[in-house]
Amino acid sequence: MTKLFVLDLDGCVTLPFVTPDWQTISQIRDYNLASRMDNTIPSLSICTGRPFPYAEAVAQWLDIKLPIIFESGGGVYFPDKQVVEFSPAYHQNKQKVADVRDWVKELIRTDFPDVLLEFSKQTDAGIVHNDESKILEVYNCVVEYVSANCPDFEVHRTEVSVNIILKDCNKGNGLRRISEITDISLADIAYIGDSSGDIPALKIVGKPYTPANGNAQAQKVARQTKGETSIGVLEAYEEIINENRAK
Repeated sequence: MTKLFVLDLDGCVTLPFVTPDWQTISQIRDYNLASRMDNTIPSLSICTGRPFPYAEAVAQWLDIKLPIIFESGGGVYFPDKQVVEFSPAYHQNKQKVADVRDWVKELIRTDFPDVLLEFSKQTDAGIVHNDESKILEVYNCVVEYVSANCPDFEVHRTEVSVNIILKDCNKGNGLRRISEITDISLADIAYIGDSSGDIPALKIVGKPYTPANGNAQAQKVARQTKGETSIGVLEAYEEIINENRAK
């Protein structure tokens, strides 16, 4: 039985730079509320590359009470305790993270002044822009630099972002941390993600999903829903519930 459904945010719960589909999000929230009285409905958590403030806000939308992962696997937030913990890998590599962030700031200043650094991130470096062609330019520069100079880091991108993260702080390790905290085995966890950064998580859970807008890499390792973004999340949630009840 699937006991926990973990959600990526950008490309799944929401589309970047687009007003959320509040009706669908409300339905997802209603199921999460019902999970407290019905064990065939898995509770919700989050595993996102977004920084803490955004992840915490979405957790409030969905009334999530379980711990959530932010910055891929860099940090975990415990809503019940109002406590944030950062990965040991981050503590061990703070200076390396700072050096990468300094390089990204210089890259933006000199070559890409119209892109934005995700200012509130702590354990990695994120770059955002609403033009995918610009993101591809940035991504190619970043991959070249990281491959040559930063063996402890990996690079992922979406249509609107580039993320440089510690290899030990990827979403696979984020899901392992959620499994450890909740005492729910990975086999009993479902996850939905849409991009390359989600692959480490999709590969290790019992039920991997990607919405209809998920990229080709995600489609190779996950079941694709018919609906895009939050509609796809709701579709996967209802499928999981139905399968649990059938058991």
